[in-house]
Amino acid sequence: MKRILPLFAAALLLPLAACNDPAREEADAAADHAAAAADHAAAATENAAANAVDAARSASAAAEAEAREAAAEGERALDNAAAATRDAAERAGDAAREATADAANATANAAERAAAEAREAAERAEQNAREE
Repeated sequence: MKRILPLFAAALLLPLAACNDPAREEADAAADHAAAAADHAAAATENAAANAVDAARSASAAAEAEAREAAAEGERALDNAAAATRDAAERAGDAAREATADAANATANAAERAAAEAREAAERAEQNAREE
C-alpha cells in the first residue's frame, strides 16, 4: 500500500500538471495581450501628444500672423492719421495765409478810402477857406 500511494499521488499530479500547462499558456497569452494593449495605448498617447503639439504650433503660427497683421494695420492707421494731420495743417496754413491777405487788402482798401475822404475833406476845407 505504501508503494501504491506514491504512484496514486503521481497519477493524480500528472493530469493536474497537464491541466496547469494550458492555464499557464492562457496566462502567458493574456500577458501578451496586455502588453500589446499597453503598446497600443502608448502609441495612441504618443500620437495624441504629437497631434496636440502640431495643433499648438499651428495655433501659435496663426496667432503670430494675426499679431503681425494687426501691427501692420496699426502702422497703416498711424500713417493715414499722420497724412491727414499734414493735410489739415496745410489747409489751415493756406486758410490763414488767405485770411491774412484778405485782411491786408481790406486794411489797404480802408486806408485808401480814408485817405480819399481826408483829401476830399481837405479840398472842401480849402475851398471853404477861399470862399471866406
